[in-house]
Amino acid sequence: MSAPLGQFSDIVHPAVARDIAGWTGAHPLAPLRETLRSHQRDRTFLDLLAEAIIARTLLAEGCALTREAPTPEGRGCDFRVVADDQSFYVHVKRLVTDGTDRQVTISARLRLLERIMRPYIVSVRWRDGVDDRQMQRLVREAEEFIRHARVGDELVVHDDADGSEIGGVLIVAPWDRPHVSVMIGLPEGFADETIRMRRLLARAWRQFMPRARNVIILATSHERDAADMDAALLGSHEERWDRFPPRGSRIAHGRAEDGFWNGDQREDSRWAGWFRFDPAAPDLHVRLWFRDAAGEASPFGRLLRRVLHADGASAAPGPP
Repeated sequence: MSAPLGQFSDIVHPAVARDIAGWTGAHPLAPLRETLRSHQRDRTFLDLLAEAIIARTLLAEGCALTREAPTPEGRGCDFRVVADDQSFYVHVKRLVTDGTDRQVTISARLRLLERIMRPYIVSVRWRDGVDDRQMQRLVREAEEFIRHARVGDELVVHDDADGSEIGGVLIVAPWDRPHVSVMIGLPEGFADETIRMRRLLARAWRQFMPRARNVIILATSHERDAADMDAALLGSHEERWDRFPPRGSRIAHGRAEDGFWNGDQREDSRWAGWFRFDPAAPDLHVRLWFRDAAGEASPFGRLLRRVLHADGASAAPGPP
């Protein structure tokens, strides 16, 4: 039996490949299957595979799909979806994000930073091969920095012996706990994919079907990209001195005006999703964002969570 997805079959989970292989004959996604089978360029194949993974999930939930539904402006939506007598359009975009997932040995010294009583998510990075003395210096300077820094501030720590860079610390965002939450950054720097994500969101928006429900779904390489997706949609985290801080806090936090959904921009975009693209995974888990709380609680919001196997959802905050 020939490989169901051509030369790339060995990188796709067998269950996913088997389901796609069944899209034959009069199946509405038979052309997508044939395109996947015949493609020689890995990047284009993977872009199409991201679409196929979304389609497979929707089909499993009983949705009826039409691929490449044309808009009046001559553009195309990836899928028209009908489920429970409701229709909507899905636009799938894939972004290859920087860096590689790696196993890292987390020094016990870093746990000291999580005892600092400041409500921030803090990313800490260090170069490969640092010794215990250098890690101790990094943690010592990081602790002092975190106690006084604000959202968006960054520290670079150098070795006092030879001046080489040991690592760095970035105050990423506010956090709903009273103490620091530590994230691990990349040795070569802190990745921020929000600008590229906003460009992809805007590209999908230009392909919207007018006067219809349109859902944008981004697929990226790493779990940490969910935070960048959140910032791309809602705006970068920042300290807001024009707001009253919540009870028990001295500082108010808000969002910058760089979000895809900022203000009344692109009012026809109400729903967006993100998932980690992993061809070897058997299942899809989408995180959803809703433009407002009413949309999240609506029957359509509940439908989206079901058919996209959403394991997380959040609504954009209202005006201050």
